[in-house]
Amino acid sequence: MIFGGPSRKVLEEQKSSKADYQKAVNLKGDSKQEAGFRLRIGLRARACVDKIFIDGAEKFAAYSEMCLVAIAKDQPKPKPPEASPYPRIKTVNGEISGYLPEDLAKDIFELGGKYQNVEIDAKTAIRRAQVICNQVSYDLNLDNKIMALQFLRDELEAEGDPFTEADEVEEDND
Repeated sequence: MIFGGPSRKVLEEQKSSKADYQKAVNLKGDSKQEAGFRLRIGLRARACVDKIFIDGAEKFAAYSEMCLVAIAKDQPKPKPPEASPYPRIKTVNGEISGYLPEDLAKDIFELGGKYQNVEIDAKTAIRRAQVICNQVSYDLNLDNKIMALQFLRDELEAEGDPFTEADEVEEDND
């Protein structure tokens, strides 16, 4: 085993999570079992979106600090952080490796970074993440759309500036 790399168990979990996601996307039937499986994978995907967004926010905050230090020391900027499509998520059966397709994980990760670095506001982050969640919901043929970044929606609600239907349309000045 390479130090610092994922264990064999985690790699097997990641492979299984990706296979489950792909199986859910490819299910064509409407039986209760198939709908239930797709819903379970959709809930995992929602948890992945939240974890990847937060991971992006944290890693881009640290990256910004490292860039400032590098500039101050007249050194080259470090390599920017990268998203993992396999965040650790909590389920009723404990913590597992989730899965979100790599391109979607990258987009959510970068949204987290842009939000953290105040390049976009909370409503723009939610709106753009919702577009991705709508795609996941469509791919998984879910009856109800996955709600993106519920924790951020809750924060806005608590601040008295809730995310509303009017906020779902992106304006050209973002």
